[in-house]
Amino acid sequence: MNHSIRKIHAAAVRILKEVGIRLPHPEVLEILRQQGMRISGDRVFFEETQIMDWVQKAPAEFTLYARNPRHDMVIGGDHAECASGYGCPTIIGADGSRREALVKDYLTFAKLVHQSPEFKINGGILVQPNDVDPATSHLVMLYAAVLASDKCLMGVPGHAAQINATMEMLALLYGGMDAFTARPRVLTMISTISPLLIDEMALDSVLACARHNQPMIISPAPAAGTTGPIDLAGNVALATAEALACITVAQMVREGVPVVFGLQSYGADLRTGDISIGSPAYALQAGCCARLARHYGLPSRAGGATTDARSVNVQSGYESMLAISTAFENRINLMVHSAGILDRFAGMSYEQFMVDLELIRMVRFYRRGIVIESDADLAVDLIGKVGPGGQFLTQMDTMKKCRTHSWVPAFSGNPSGEKKPPGDQVLGEIRRRMNDTLETYQQPPLPDDALREIDRFLTGQAGVAPETLSAVKTGIAA
Repeated sequence: MNHSIRKIHAAAVRILKEVGIRLPHPEVLEILRQQGMRISGDRVFFEETQIMDWVQKAPAEFTLYARNPRHDMVIGGDHAECASGYGCPTIIGADGSRREALVKDYLTFAKLVHQSPEFKINGGILVQPNDVDPATSHLVMLYAAVLASDKCLMGVPGHAAQINATMEMLALLYGGMDAFTARPRVLTMISTISPLLIDEMALDSVLACARHNQPMIISPAPAAGTTGPIDLAGNVALATAEALACITVAQMVREGVPVVFGLQSYGADLRTGDISIGSPAYALQAGCCARLARHYGLPSRAGGATTDARSVNVQSGYESMLAISTAFENRINLMVHSAGILDRFAGMSYEQFMVDLELIRMVRFYRRGIVIESDADLAVDLIGKVGPGGQFLTQMDTMKKCRTHSWVPAFSGNPSGEKKPPGDQVLGEIRRRMNDTLETYQQPPLPDDALREIDRFLTGQAGVAPETLSAVKTGIAA
């Protein structure tokens, strides 16, 4: 452990020992009390040995299982996986215009994620649809993701009744509760409230996920200068304290339940008080998250392609590239918000989604490095054959490798020479590529008996309107 990480860890455990953290949940407090924690009201104080004894029970990596085994994903080790944008209630147009996100937008993004090889995980709050009853929207989003895709599933946190309903619904998909809980099937993001509060809903989610053996991303998100100290080291220490406390609770509920150390520490624009997700401060803290996670022997989550830009423009390009390349460079295991985010998480953009896929491809190409697996890769014999003053374009070696060895941009202006402003040319290519992606979408099969059981559960016990399920099915088939 290097000096800075050692100091951040020491500060985090000191915070938990001397300041404590509020956990306003009677059941959780009773669990902690039985484990010998010092408690005052709803504030809990932890000793370093108590924290580390529990944290080390979590696995260093785990497999999240998809309905289609081809999409199973390992989280941890040297694996680097991406997930789409998450949590936005608004759609931002290419011109910066805004409108409420709807179910049809959720379905479109679910299809795009399913079609994109950059992702092995789908679902969660791809966008928050405003035309669905908020009381059941978590189930509607999960239902849409299950029907639209057979990739791994991102869940949605909630109060006890909501998240338990999620688990019951997925048990129907996987042949019963025992079969469901036998493997990690759905990954849920748990957000703390900085500074030093984990609320009842988050703790309800921790209890339900742990009891059902389902993995969690523990995701504190203090912003330096507003909800956290302006010094970045202090901001990361605060986030680390919150994460360690939440991970400790999860392990007390079920030893060995998979957790992801997922600091989402921000910068802040102190001119306005807004968070800043496009600044270098965000990228720096993502690097700290990766190093801390390795110290604790846990998988990491941070970063993504994030930007403060209010529309698709040069700012959204360079900020998103900084964030996603930093996450890859630091070997973050899971990058949520990897495609589509604009304006400090305020909105999702179809155009930015497609641009961010290109950024992911570019960074992966770069990260592969210059490959020398054999002397043939050095092409000395070929160079001798071509000789001084020759050319390689028409050589058979170039023909064979042109689709695998050369970088081909997805959009770079209209190659046909059509006379449009450069920005319009690129935007047109982005839209064409998105439409081509959607036109090739095919809904993956889902057993009819499982679908009937899920429909019956949702419209009966869970109280989802039948017409909402019909609209989801129609939207996916369209």
